[in-house]
Amino acid sequence: MRLKALGRKLSRPLSNQRGIAMMIAVAAIMLIMYFAMELSYDSNVEYIVNSQGYNRVKAYYAAKAGMQLSLLRIKIYQQAQDKFGAQLGNSALLDQIWKFPFAWPLPIPDELNAMDKDNFKKIFKESSMDASYFVTIEDEGSKIDLNDLNSPSKTLQEVTRRQLLNIFEQKKLEDENFNRNYSNVRFEELINNIADWMSAKSQSLNGGDKRAKYGELNQLSQTDYYPPNRGFRTLAELHMVPGMNDDFYNLLEPRITIYGMKGINPNLASKEVLKSLDPGITDEIVNDIIKRRETEAEGGPFKCDQGGGSSDFWNFVQSRNARLTGDPQNIPLTCDTIMNFKIRSTGQFANATREITAIVMDLNRAVTKVKSYLDQEKKANGGDGNGDGSGNPDGKKAGQQNQQQQKDKIPKGPPRVVFWSER
Repeated sequence: MRLKALGRKLSRPLSNQRGIAMMIAVAAIMLIMYFAMELSYDSNVEYIVNSQGYNRVKAYYAAKAGMQLSLLRIKIYQQAQDKFGAQLGNSALLDQIWKFPFAWPLPIPDELNAMDKDNFKKIFKESSMDASYFVTIEDEGSKIDLNDLNSPSKTLQEVTRRQLLNIFEQKKLEDENFNRNYSNVRFEELINNIADWMSAKSQSLNGGDKRAKYGELNQLSQTDYYPPNRGFRTLAELHMVPGMNDDFYNLLEPRITIYGMKGINPNLASKEVLKSLDPGITDEIVNDIIKRRETEAEGGPFKCDQGGGSSDFWNFVQSRNARLTGDPQNIPLTCDTIMNFKIRSTGQFANATREITAIVMDLNRAVTKVKSYLDQEKKANGGDGNGDGSGNPDGKKAGQQNQQQQKDKIPKGPPRVVFWSER
């Protein structure tokens, strides 16, 4: 009986499916967890991307706020110079309007007591400006203008060429490694290549078709590029000039610009630019120049003649026993106030940083200066140096127009921005 009952029990089909249900439940839970993890990951990535974008936007507008404030400072400087420049002369007092760097939040001086520091922090915390920025304004005009190699003024052309050549020659004298590596380089040809870049003529200043050297470069790089026959728009374009390498570019870059004042200002030019005026100006003489222009007891800033010359500067240089190789009177110098500025504004929010660089230039004054050089050259060649450049023989009337232009008020509106870069 027992055996029969056991046989019947073993022959009955199994109907217990609890194991299969458990496996289905586990698989469902794993699938739900997979979708949850994917959704969480995608949400986290999207949050990070959007957060970074938000931080970059905040940093950008912080940099733009610093830029707008800098343009305002330059405008205030121009207005103050227009109103008080005649009384103050070449005093550097007004330069402090634009010269000192500015940052937000303002740096808290260490000498303040704890209560004042807390008040500073409270003001910053209550401000709606939760991002930070740092702004610097530099003089951009007191450098060698590379585009003057193609200036309508022969004087500016020759002086610019001589200054660029002086830079290389002085580097060879001061740096043995540079002299050893580039003693056989003809830097006159390199400068001619730079001028060929801008010249509308097809013939190179070194002889032959100027596109021939670009043809060699095109074969190496498999491109089809030729000189654009226009002025440089950025200094980086120098890299595309035949014969230019990184050593030459790094040597020139801090000394040159494409937004010059059409003349070197001895009261503002850097040490390297001052040395480029003549090979006879040594480091010791440059140090004396800087000491003189920054110290009222030593004589203060150099003064320019009514005709635009600077006999005061050259007399001082020659009093230091400088062995000048050229004629100082052929080098155009200017003691005008600063008219070209370089603004660099860096904004920061969280871990994002944005930078804006802008160049402010007074185009009217630049054109007036070039015209004055052309008038002087025309007068030296026996023409009427007081003409208006359009065949007008009435020199007196043209002279009155030039004087009136100098007396005109500064133009309305913000300063003229000729270059704007964001990164």
